[in-house]
Amino acid sequence: MSEKCKGTGLRIAVYRCPKCYETVEIFSDEKKATCTHCSSIIRVESANKCMEWCASAGACMAKTVKKQIRSAKFETRKKR
Repeated sequence: MSEKCKGTGLRIAVYRCPKCYETVEIFSDEKKATCTHCSSIIRVESANKCMEWCASAGACMAKTVKKQIRSAKFETRKKR
């Protein structure tokens, strides 16, 4: 799942630590993070995104996609 941080405007993505399987949040401006549980380094390009392991990811992404479609339709209407 990816959300926007209200304080910085950056995106927050949730990854799974490949060593201990704890969740790790990584901001969109970061390339790596340290797992707070086992101290492993999680690199964004090689990490498993929540879509790959979260049972609720389909529902989460469906909401995100619907919101993006609504926003795009709204922007299209504004331009007319």
